[in-house]
Amino acid sequence: MIKIFGIVQGVGYRPYIYNHAKLFNIKGWVSNQGSAVTLDIEGEKEAIKGFLIKIIKNPPNLSTIEKIKLLPKEYKGYIDFQIKSSSYDEKELKFIGMDVATCHECLEEIFNIDNPRYHYPFTNCTTCGPRYSILRKLPYDRNHTTMDTFQMCPSCRGEYNDPGDRRFHAQPNCCPNCGPSLSLLTNKGREVLCTDPIEKTIDLLHTGKIVAIKGLGGYHLACDAKNQEAIKTLRKRKNRPHKPFALMVKDIEIARKLCMINEIEEKILLSNKRPIVLLEKKGSKTLSDEIAPNIKKLGVILPYTPLHYLLFQGAITILVMTSGNGSSAPIQYENHEAIEKLGRIADYFLIHNRDIHIPVEDSVVKVVNDQETLVRRARGYTPFTLTINITQEALALGAEEKSTFCAAQNQYGYMSQYLGDLKDFDTYGIYEKAIGNLVSLLGLKPKIIAHDFNTSYLSSQYAETLAGKKVAVQHHHAHMVSCMVEHNLFCPVIGVVFDGTGLGTDDKIWGGEFFVGARENFIRVGHLKYVTIHGGNKAIKEPWRIAISYLHAINYKYKKVLREIDEKSIHTVIQALEQNFNCFESSSVGRLFDCVAALLNLRQRITYDAQAAIELENILEPSVKEYYSYNIGEENGVYQIDYKSILMGVLKDIEKEVHPSSISAKFHNTIGKVTLELISRIKERYHINRVVLSGGVFENTYLLTYIVKGLEKKDCDVYYHRQIPTNDSGIAVGQLGVVAAIEGKD
Repeated sequence: MIKIFGIVQGVGYRPYIYNHAKLFNIKGWVSNQGSAVTLDIEGEKEAIKGFLIKIIKNPPNLSTIEKIKLLPKEYKGYIDFQIKSSSYDEKELKFIGMDVATCHECLEEIFNIDNPRYHYPFTNCTTCGPRYSILRKLPYDRNHTTMDTFQMCPSCRGEYNDPGDRRFHAQPNCCPNCGPSLSLLTNKGREVLCTDPIEKTIDLLHTGKIVAIKGLGGYHLACDAKNQEAIKTLRKRKNRPHKPFALMVKDIEIARKLCMINEIEEKILLSNKRPIVLLEKKGSKTLSDEIAPNIKKLGVILPYTPLHYLLFQGAITILVMTSGNGSSAPIQYENHEAIEKLGRIADYFLIHNRDIHIPVEDSVVKVVNDQETLVRRARGYTPFTLTINITQEALALGAEEKSTFCAAQNQYGYMSQYLGDLKDFDTYGIYEKAIGNLVSLLGLKPKIIAHDFNTSYLSSQYAETLAGKKVAVQHHHAHMVSCMVEHNLFCPVIGVVFDGTGLGTDDKIWGGEFFVGARENFIRVGHLKYVTIHGGNKAIKEPWRIAISYLHAINYKYKKVLREIDEKSIHTVIQALEQNFNCFESSSVGRLFDCVAALLNLRQRITYDAQAAIELENILEPSVKEYYSYNIGEENGVYQIDYKSILMGVLKDIEKEVHPSSISAKFHNTIGKVTLELISRIKERYHINRVVLSGGVFENTYLLTYIVKGLEKKDCDVYYHRQIPTNDSGIAVGQLGVVAAIEGKD
């Protein structure tokens, strides 16, 4: 008997095995058992060998084999090969399938006028369609999904039961006679009478209307990307003045007209995961700068459901396709609530009656050093299963922003989809629901609850409502360990963690950290020198306050550098700093980036996370190789990077009216160079050659690449994030890695 574990259900594996058993003259049976495909087979030795090589080395495209068990069984004398009904074992390993883009065969049917599924927007088969977003419980059977309310017609039932059909046991299988349907509504919830809701939606988009469209994992807000007035209206209504909009384009040819696309990026765009891919803009004036102001890249996605393909039948070739939510709110996914929450933004709603059980945003990826790098892990990429060496069941609750969580069972970790900022009430509700859903799917009874060291985080407070042993994990240690988990590292490393905010063990705000440590512990061997910043959370939204705080720290006699800020406001901040009123100490590299962006008058107030730092990177002139002078001091055996000489260099260049693009490049080069020098000193002192880079600042591709290349020249083994996001979305994985290491030592 053979048990194959992994993503092996709902992907056409049993019919694949059945057909190859016939081909190799194998007798016996195959069945879904738990999250495994189980086979009991008999046949000639060479035939069995060829059969196993075929089904294990070349499984169906959507399958992922994690583990194989061989169990001895007595000879039965089977006379044929059968597909047996499923069974379920709560104790077995569990693997959950991901939502998948429409396959080519289904697409051909949708556009074949003679096919019964012609223009049917819910066409799917075993190799495509919804999975995780509609799944209520395991095993993945139709009655455990939101498709259980739709009874298959005789034709669909015949496909579903035929091992020779590509829809054999395709759980969401349906057709126009028995499946979900579309409706077009006004933003007041009244139905629009029309013969074809899709055709009418295309007309509305073409005339500049904003339409909320229910997709695979939630609603999108869509408008014609070539209609500047529609884009301005969407920005105003959504209260999103600057943050870039994602674009859905008709096909890869349109994408090539808008962006520079290399071979790797094209492969990702066309993959069955269909993420948003961040691509370098071309100089084309096809689109308004309103789509991604002050940014050199566009987020581009190709259609991934039949409905999306059908929306591009008319003259529209590019749609703004942004998350269906208000500013900072979670994506909407239920029809009634969507109309209530998005009615002030959208003019119309294209809805359907297939429920979404768990909302899932679009994933976001980019290519760094010829490698796919996840920025936001969501649809098509979650739940993400990874090996965690922990014997007890555990739950890691992640950070407060860019939130995810991670569960552990049977020495596997299950990372959730991106959920957002927990300070938003509705996001927190979805966070609780998503945890409950995954815990239920896995049958998890966590004995250990890991959370952030910062007890004011809502994720940490949620930990207190749960039963189990609580383990607080320092934020930046979790960042470092998340990268160690991704790269399967257990030995001591030098950890470089740059981000915006995280509570340190000295109750100050960290974010420019150099650690030496492993999964279970760390020592802080270096950091950016502390600065006293006035304004609390308000300072993060208003980088000019950070700039004044740094200028005050270096005793710079203030001159009129910040053009948009009045003298009275500046004087008030200086007074507060002198009296240490509403101030905090920070070693954050992210805040230093904010300071320089404000000094260059790029951004005094931000409207989305890390906007100032992002725009600072985007003005950078890569041909500039100069850098500012810097100093590395030492206090009580801990290295400190002094920012004074760096900022004085920036200020002198501003006085000399050096172009901001050159100043940005010199500043980036300086941060890269001082980081490399400090790593060299730590390497020499502690005799460690492995370096781990983590934290949200390393979303900055220029800085990351600069440091990686510099470390490679120094013959360091350097590790950075690819599959687990480097931002706070990776924190939960790191927390779980820390807990696993601590428990392993006990």
